[in-house]
Amino acid sequence: MNLENRLHEVKLAAAPHVTAAAEDLYTAARAAADTQFDLHIHNYGSAQRLCALDDAAFTRHTEAVRQALEGFVAAAYREGASVTATVSDRAKSARVAEAAPADAAWLVHLSRRMPMRRIPDFVTEGVDSALEALQRDVIDFVDPELETAHQHFTDALARFLDEIGGTFTPDHDAAYTEIPPEWRRTAPERYAQTLRDLSQARDTVLDRYKELMNTMSRRGHHPAPQQPQPGPSVQVTAGDNSPVTVNAPHAHASHGAHASAGQPAPADPATAPQAPWYRSAIFWGAVSALGTVAGAVVAYLALGR
Repeated sequence: MNLENRLHEVKLAAAPHVTAAAEDLYTAARAAADTQFDLHIHNYGSAQRLCALDDAAFTRHTEAVRQALEGFVAAAYREGASVTATVSDRAKSARVAEAAPADAAWLVHLSRRMPMRRIPDFVTEGVDSALEALQRDVIDFVDPELETAHQHFTDALARFLDEIGGTFTPDHDAAYTEIPPEWRRTAPERYAQTLRDLSQARDTVLDRYKELMNTMSRRGHHPAPQQPQPGPSVQVTAGDNSPVTVNAPHAHASHGAHASAGQPAPADPATAPQAPWYRSAIFWGAVSALGTVAGAVVAYLALGR
């Protein structure tokens, strides 16, 4: 029951591939411990250990635990990479929000969706500055959805600037450009089409901006003020009394999580010495980091020591 309860705690925080690897390691460790327990129960009073009582079982379970451990370590490393990527995307999202803040004068003006017969200079300059900042900064989001949303917004800004380029300044003192009003009389179709193109380009900018901001918020990179704070950490203690912390930031939106047992990085399983499974240093390191099998394995394995 203790093993299962600890495993349930990890399931609340860990990503699916880490949970699956943890379950495999739990299964392998539990099978090995149960086998040793049964062997000693049936050989009460014997000083022999599992490797002497049943060589085949010892070899089989040692290999099973080793493979499960390698799978868990690989899953943990992949999760570590995803956490790093998440932090990187959060920093990039901050730069995007800085380049195109929601309260920017040009964005506020566009959001009013007024007729696009005239475009104030501060709108043109604001769009141009935002596009230049976004194009100058090589964002390259790791999250493909974020990368797509960012590219759509950048493309929308560029298209809008192209449409603004088709308007004209009425005189040197004007602080705006416009669709020549005389076109309504001399070229009504051209006037109507230019107005439609400008309005559509503006609406696309607003839609793509909303898409980008919503994507960043959903990923936890640009939280709204009303968004719940990150979930609390789960504190557990491993069988060797080393502290284990399982953090689950924004667990409601992402399965990303990481565990830290305050231990050095695990050694390469391929080069680690193959000690008996019931006292292997690499096995105990995985148990401590996993935080799921330590307590009960200690009890089980103590019966065979």
